Amino acid sequence: MRLAKQHIDIGLFTNDITAQRRFWSDTVGLRLDHELELAPGVIQHRYDAHDSVIKVNHFPDPFPPQPRSGYTGLTIARAEHPEWVGQHPGGETVRLVPPGTDGVVGIGVTVSTPHPDRMMDFYLNAMEFEQAGPRTARCGDSLLFVVEGPGGSDSDDFMGPDFRYLTVQIYDADESCAQIVKRGGRLGQAPKTLGEIARYGFILDPDGNWIEVSARASLTGIIPPPD
Repeated sequence: MRLAKQHIDIGLFTNDITAQRRFWSDTVGLRLDHELELAPGVIQHRYDAHDSVIKVNHFPDPFPPQPRSGYTGLTIARAEHPEWVGQHPGGETVRLVPPGTDGVVGIGVTVSTPHPDRMMDFYLNAMEFEQAGPRTARCGDSLLFVVEGPGGSDSDDFMGPDFRYLTVQIYDADESCAQIVKRGGRLGQAPKTLGEIARYGFILDPDGNWIEVSARASLTGIIPPPD
């Protein structure tokens, strides 16, 4: 894929934005870049991590019943910071490591699956990530660690508690989604436009985890067409 940004993002949803903001700002030490209203009452708090965005989405209403995703951990490189392992308020693992640990110079996302070989094949071939190890894929300078274990499963929507989706920034959401489907991906949500901010769609990996494929105007320089 032709990337518009050399870093993947990760999104989570929460009903407890106070605890999440305290964690990402105070415990992890990330900078809150800005907030974005996705829908009435749904506010995205965008934390910067080496130009990757940790998208903390405040969902004020109870979540519809959804299975957990296979995205089980996040590793962030932090210079001059002792290695630290903990959990965000939703319970998933967050690691702070010296740059270069396990190859991480920005962020690394851990995805758990009962079928690691199938998952690696998807990310290397359908998503066109690069191979960085036997079970490690690279997108730009971000890493995806594929581990064997319980995985995600198909869900009706990407909205649900805790880590829910990755974001890959490209130049043309419609074309990229179509090409990924041709290479074996599944379309989770057809591309649509969010104001003048972005045009984006969703792809599902083999276990049903959601991947946002986004053409953000601030990165591409192209105002997205209306739906």
